[in-house]
Amino acid sequence: MKLINNLKVLVIIPTLILSGCGGGGGTSSGSDSTEETSISIQQGFEPGATDSHALQTAAIYIKRSSLPSAYPSNFKLAITYADFDSDDDVDVFISSGDGSNAVTPSELFLNDGNGNFVLDSSFFNGSPPGQIHPRKALTGDYNGDGKMDMFVIGHGYDHPPFPGEAPYVILSSENGYNLGTGLNTLVGFQHAAASADIDNDNDIDVFVTDTKDKPFFLINDGSGNFTKDSTKITDLTGQMYTTELVDVDKDGFIDVLVTGHEQGGFSSQILWGNNSGIWSVNSSTTLPPITGLGTVIDIDVADIDLDGDKDIFLTRTGGSSDPSDFYKGFKIQVLINQGGRTFSDESAERLNTGHSDTANWIDWIRIQDFNNDGFKDIVVDDATRDLVWLNDGVGNFQPK
Repeated sequence: MKLINNLKVLVIIPTLILSGCGGGGGTSSGSDSTEETSISIQQGFEPGATDSHALQTAAIYIKRSSLPSAYPSNFKLAITYADFDSDDDVDVFISSGDGSNAVTPSELFLNDGNGNFVLDSSFFNGSPPGQIHPRKALTGDYNGDGKMDMFVIGHGYDHPPFPGEAPYVILSSENGYNLGTGLNTLVGFQHAAASADIDNDNDIDVFVTDTKDKPFFLINDGSGNFTKDSTKITDLTGQMYTTELVDVDKDGFIDVLVTGHEQGGFSSQILWGNNSGIWSVNSSTTLPPITGLGTVIDIDVADIDLDGDKDIFLTRTGGSSDPSDFYKGFKIQVLINQGGRTFSDESAERLNTGHSDTANWIDWIRIQDFNNDGFKDIVVDDATRDLVWLNDGVGNFQPK
């Protein structure tokens, strides 16, 4: 496999074949399959892609449990992929937790080029930062040096009084990685984040949801120094746990997609970007809810019916007035863009068996070409789950 790492553009051309091994563990989504998996997957990022949504896809498909972690039983929700050591293959970064109120150091697993991963014990001089309950990791060139950095969001100890914790950013340099500054005071119950250039100044900013306060942007100065800005969205409140930044309607302005607990009264919605640099619920589209599956864990966007506009996938799990439903089962909802900023739920027609009332919930999916036929498929990130739905070419999906 050859990787072309040209500043912020990562293009993966041939196919990488990896095999996973090992059992499960942790408190994140569980396993549907413990069989050995050997999968071929190809993915090329769109030219010029810099936002965290585009960069979450990867040319590798691995069992997280197969990585040689020093914390094999930890949940591993904050995971991201990039060529972090600039040797032309894809590595894995994970910030994990164990459910206690103790901080777990993050880990970097380096690819040897043959699909084998080695824990880099010298990463961050052997003392990498971490969190108590990391929830999401973002990849992006936040300091503008042409190398990928890591931004991690978390919400702290997940029990009353929910004290929260601060995000952190790890920045590349000529002498290894350094911890970014200025974020340690931003303590909150921060369940989600996404990054993109929201102010068109050629650097990557970050949007953060915080259920202890209000959502906010972190505006980048171009060198990986961030300033909190709560003025760009002032009327968005509620139980927000999931977000992405994508130009859904392709008008040149980044849109804010945000969702969370519909059963708690928060509507899944798109706040439409415009030339004012302000987002508001007064200029938004509410996405179709699903009764009993009101907890939305992931948002993905892609044109899967090849009609030139972007469709939306919401990964859902149990959420209703009945507490026993919470985080039970999964459903991948397919929302087809009908134009005019409207969407219709075509899950039943387009996705065969993309639903289970009994299986463990799903954390992340990736919309990318899994079988190298030119069409974007639905891939559940952890190969331990062995859940992939293949696109027939017109946006209908069948299990592989």
